[in-house]
This record gives sequence, C-alpha cells and structure tokens, in this order.
Amino acid sequence: MIIGETESIISRHLQDEDYDDFFGNKQKRQARRAKRKAKRAARRSAPKRVARRAKRKQFFSDIGKVYNDIGGATAIGSAIDSLTRPKRPDYGTSTTETPSDFSIDLGAPEIPEEDKKGIPTVVYILGGVVVVGVIGLAVMSNSKNKQYQQYGQ
Repeated sequence: MIIGETESIISRHLQDEDYDDFFGNKQKRQARRAKRKAKRAARRSAPKRVARRAKRKQFFSDIGKVYNDIGGATAIGSAIDSLTRPKRPDYGTSTTETPSDFSIDLGAPEIPEEDKKGIPTVVYILGGVVVVGVIGLAVMSNSKNKQYQQYGQ
C-alpha cells in the first residue's frame, strides 16, 4: 500500500511540467528572474549612474590621449632614467677622458674634497627597515596570541 501511494505521488510529480524540484515552481522562478532583470536595468539606466560612467570614460580616454602624446611607456621610462641616472655630458669625443686643451675654470681655488667620515646613509635606511619589520612581526604575533575572555550572560 505504501509503495502504491509513493508511486502515485511520483507519477503525479513527473507529469506536472510546471513543478521544479529546487525552486518549487518554474513560473514563479521566471517571474522572480524577470523582476531582478527589471530592477538591474532600472539601476543601470539611472541618470546619475549614466553620467558618472560617461564622466569616468571621458577621464580615462583623456588620460590615454595624454599618455600617447607624451610617447607612452618608453618616454616615461627614459624620463625616470634621466632623473635617477644622470649621464655625463659628451663633448663630441668618444673617449671618456677630456682633451688636454679643454678646461673650465671659474677662478676659485681648488680645494680637495674631504672624504666623508661616519656611517653611510644606506646603513641607517636598512637598519630602520629591519627595526620596523621586527616591530611589525612582534605586534602581529602578539595579536595572534591574545586570548579573548568570554563573559557569561
């Protein structure tokens, strides 16, 4: 008897094409899907959003135009290189030595440069990075090891 009832329930279930196992009803699901699409379309076509999108698109196209006008990545890289690695002036000779008849003199007496004494700046920078790193690791490990007390209510 139980088998017969189960079989009739299953046969009715399979005959009904509008029934969906997961969502319950295909027509309701399609209605929900249509509502979501309508809401999404309304949000996307809002005047403020359209204006923001147009403004953003214009901004990035202007940036792209300026980027291409200045020469692209090659020009930017060469500008950075010229700032970070200044080149010695070339006086028309292919050798690195200046000719013997060439001299620039402003009339000031020559004072030999003194060698700088003390600790180089690079050592200070590296030491600061190490100290900040150690402090950061200590703080992180301390926050991991904290035990939170739970209070009974």
